Amino acid sequence: MDLKNITIIVPVKNEERNIVTFLQSIPRHIPLIVIDSGEDRTATLIRITRPHNTEIITEKCNIPRARQLGAEQAHSRWLLYTDADIRFADDYFERLQNWLPDSATGAVMGAKLSRDKYRWYYRLYSFSMGVGALLRIPLGSGSNMLIRKQALEDAGGFDPRLTVNEDTYIFWQIQKAGWRVRYKGSLKVYETDHRRLRQGVFKKYRHSMGRLFRLYTGWGKSRVFEDDGGYWDKGGEDE
Repeated sequence: MDLKNITIIVPVKNEERNIVTFLQSIPRHIPLIVIDSGEDRTATLIRITRPHNTEIITEKCNIPRARQLGAEQAHSRWLLYTDADIRFADDYFERLQNWLPDSATGAVMGAKLSRDKYRWYYRLYSFSMGVGALLRIPLGSGSNMLIRKQALEDAGGFDPRLTVNEDTYIFWQIQKAGWRVRYKGSLKVYETDHRRLRQGVFKKYRHSMGRLFRLYTGWGKSRVFEDDGGYWDKGGEDE
């Protein structure tokens, strides 16, 4: 894949403690679009650390709205969605450059791992993503998903009502639109901030799986759209 055909898109909110590490893990020649909904020094640190090939959009919005804003602003064929609290593997972009997607592939899930805490949890979830892809019930991680822009448009874009699990849901919509969703475990990112797992691994797993079950079956689906689960709410504020 020609890296010139990729734009990196990352929503941020008060990520000044993570943003520099994140920026240091991405190539400077790849365009980066940041959607900033915070009030801290994140945007300032971005301008200092990566002054070129970087666009910062300031808007108070939730995560799916931020992801959609990035897509609308990007001019590339592919969109690489990620989060500010991760670091790309050293060989990530080399592996991406050596991979040629077929014309039916609309989205790619990559692995999300950890180099310090909760390694077993991230390995289990990444394994589940691989199994889900084989069963055509893809699971997503907003920290590592590559989406063809045309496939995103065919799927209707990100639903701004869905503050959590928007990553998995957009994969389902892309698949329904006739595109293939693949898993590539060789494309790895590493989590550097485990704040939500520190609140309880089982709690996070139960919350996420319960929401996905409602979205997939339609049972209680409206409740999923009404609850932000403690992430960004519709005004862009934390819980």
